[in-house]
Amino acid sequence: MNVRSAEDRDRAAIAALHTLSWQQTYRKELPDELLDGRLRGIMDARWQDQPISDRDVVLVAETDDGEIVGFASTWVADDGYIDNLHVSSGWQSQGVGRALLRETARRLLDQGVSPAWLHVITSNHRARSLYLDLGGEAGLVENKNLYGTMVPNQQIIWTDVATLFDRLGAPTPPLAEIRGIQE
Repeated sequence: MNVRSAEDRDRAAIAALHTLSWQQTYRKELPDELLDGRLRGIMDARWQDQPISDRDVVLVAETDDGEIVGFASTWVADDGYIDNLHVSSGWQSQGVGRALLRETARRLLDQGVSPAWLHVITSNHRARSLYLDLGGEAGLVENKNLYGTMVPNQQIIWTDVATLFDRLGAPTPPLAEIRGIQE
């Protein structure tokens, strides 16, 4: 397993994983018409055109044979907005998401960026629990328009990104065998 900066050549794989993750995770929250119809085109266009600055942190986790099994994207201004963290279903609960978050936090700290925050769909109890366990503070719940459907989202805030980094600690198996984090 390798965690590295995303490259332009990864955009199609990121869009495909983003689509599949939403289809598997948000079936109860979003209409089938979106998930099974328009979503792939939306994500393809989004990731094809998504500007990524030098300060933004967009990472992929890939297997030894180059399959992308997770990604994280954080847009950086004065703070870090963790917009996405998605892991292929077959790779969940194996430390991939934690490795992506840890490297995101490390890179934000290297840039002196703090705080960091995200929105999580309130019914995604697994993700909400993870973020709170990692020291995030629960913020406001507000409805967000996800391609025509209003869905309650909760803001999670790390006022100090070092808290997120410290709570993640060292990679755990099988990611303890990571060959190296590549810039």
